[in-house]
Amino acid sequence: MPWWVLNVFLDLIEQEKFSQAKIFTIFSDRKFLKTDKWEIEIVTALPSWLNRLFLKFSHKKWIIASVLDYRNLMFFYKILMKILSQKIKKYNSPKVVISSFAIAKNLEFCKKDYKWKFKPITYLYLHSPMQYIRSHHEEYLQKLSWYKLKIFKYITPKLQKRDQQYTNFDQVNTNSQYTSDLAKKVYGIDSEVKYPKVNEHFFWQNISNNIQNYYIYVGRLVRFVKELDKIIHLFNENKEPLLIMWSGPDEEYLKSITKWNIIFIWRISDPQEKMKIIQNSKWLINITKESFGLVTAESLLLWVPVFAYNDWASPELIDEKSWILVPDKKHQTLVDFFNQFKDKKWDRELISRNIKNKLSYK
Repeated sequence: MPWWVLNVFLDLIEQEKFSQAKIFTIFSDRKFLKTDKWEIEIVTALPSWLNRLFLKFSHKKWIIASVLDYRNLMFFYKILMKILSQKIKKYNSPKVVISSFAIAKNLEFCKKDYKWKFKPITYLYLHSPMQYIRSHHEEYLQKLSWYKLKIFKYITPKLQKRDQQYTNFDQVNTNSQYTSDLAKKVYGIDSEVKYPKVNEHFFWQNISNNIQNYYIYVGRLVRFVKELDKIIHLFNENKEPLLIMWSGPDEEYLKSITKWNIIFIWRISDPQEKMKIIQNSKWLINITKESFGLVTAESLLLWVPVFAYNDWASPELIDEKSWILVPDKKHQTLVDFFNQFKDKKWDRELISRNIKNKLSYK
């Protein structure tokens, strides 16, 4: 489960005051989710032995790792979601809370023509319609190769058709106005915007008097969606110092294409240390097509400007006084905009004030 989805999920658990809850997911890197109050069991659609196998090979270079990559599970979504639905049915919960950025919304009892007797109250928090088969479809076609590309082309229309059948929810919230509009367009679903909760510690940080000569990327280490390979090529050329924080399945490849000025610092477990590293940076680099942008919001709260893509939910959160908005992700565009703004003096107090005002009304 991606960490930003996990943060929202923890907030939902806290709001619902679930004391006897279970978490259901296709694949997980842990058996329990621990909070300050509870230890919640995680149930996977994959059998335990197969879940462990996928986890074992998640960061390996071996050829078999390309097969046992959790991202390949999308080819089996239909059967995996049926298995997950049956497991939830056995638990017989009166209410099911769904935090979905891909396939989680497609539970059998959320189908238009649902026929089971078991019908819990369903609350959907939608981060985005399934990006792989919609908004990021062309990017996947460009980056997949060999048998994966053939399977992806074959299965995408089937996934799109099936995904649109799951619209039977009692309540729907979305993480931005952009996502709300998209949910209406794709699914015909009406929803209320509810921005993800940002950790309150980010709201009370003082401005840094120790801005250092480095830029920072925070997020999964993947070529798809996050476009980290394009960011690396940008910094390979401009020779500016870049810190890359987090981990992910493309870590080894991304390390192989970096030059001396780029440093991977993996995950930082101490929240204060993480905030300090971001706060002392010159900019956050994030050219993702964001359906909200939690890292962007956190960085702006820490008085840090953001180099971002001028589309999706990003312009909804901030304006030109808070970051650089690039019109496309072509290499020369990224180079030109970086050079144009690298010496700009930012009003960091205004940056923090603007994002606090934006987040306060949702």
